[in-house]
Amino acid sequence: MSNDPRTSCYVVLHIAAGPSREQIETVAPLVAICEGDRFELSDDMWIERLNEELAKHIQEACEPSHYNVGKSDHDRHLYAFIRRVPNPEERRYAGMTDLHGAVALSRLIHPTSTGDRYSALVWDFPSKDSTIQAIRFFGVSPDVVLGREAKNDWLSVEDGEGLRKLMPWLSKGRDMHRRVHRAYWNYDYAMRSYYLDLRWILIVSGLEALVSTRPTDNKRQFRGGVGKLATHFGIALTGSELEDAWKLRSKVVHGEGFLSQLEAHVPTHEHNALYEKLELLLRMTLLKSLQDSDFGESFQNDGSVEKCWQS
Repeated sequence: MSNDPRTSCYVVLHIAAGPSREQIETVAPLVAICEGDRFELSDDMWIERLNEELAKHIQEACEPSHYNVGKSDHDRHLYAFIRRVPNPEERRYAGMTDLHGAVALSRLIHPTSTGDRYSALVWDFPSKDSTIQAIRFFGVSPDVVLGREAKNDWLSVEDGEGLRKLMPWLSKGRDMHRRVHRAYWNYDYAMRSYYLDLRWILIVSGLEALVSTRPTDNKRQFRGGVGKLATHFGIALTGSELEDAWKLRSKVVHGEGFLSQLEAHVPTHEHNALYEKLELLLRMTLLKSLQDSDFGESFQNDGSVEKCWQS
């Protein structure tokens, strides 16, 4: 248990199944395994495996109360993202945005299903008997949906170290380049969408935000720029696949059909594999843009994009 004096904290639980007995011996260790394990992200934000009773109380606070339905008292959290509540005189829920921002950045390092559904204000952290207030958000899905090929729904210590290096991007005055910022939010919206039709539009549009510089020849710009990015990251995307990606995006956007109705253009059994490559490419591009300032500068303006990715 933490030795810090009790204080109010925002908490986001990561609810997921942990590694199997076989995986424990082969996968990278979780960022926080035992109660009280703490991985520092910044001066006032960290990842921690909570006390079982406190974790169960947070889950109870965030789940529907139902009526005449028994509740499970099983603790399902792997670890929690935590941030001390800043100056109480600041606006309501000040600091919660930064905590959710850290969770979103973590998905660039390694995608997990950590969403907003289990977000809470623990008034007397880390007391097991603290008052706990669930925090509800509207206008965006509180859940994150991982792709079919996703593995290891948790952050490792190495992932945590990578996230720690991205934390300065949450500082005031530290802004992403506009096209990177647009692509970043397209990626995050896609991760919060269940239907592949929506995810497809968002991921392709995110890639388009990075490489398009002119209002005409959009398909050619997409193929050329995304093709160069794929080559840079060693992702096998052929010209034909990029043509298919753009074609499906356009037909769905313009209401010509859902993906399931576009079999004549691209066989349905090929959709998921192509989408996974597009999503991976967007994530890797965004991550390197934030990790490597020289690489990030290639998306600074139309001229830099044309020089690096369209020439």
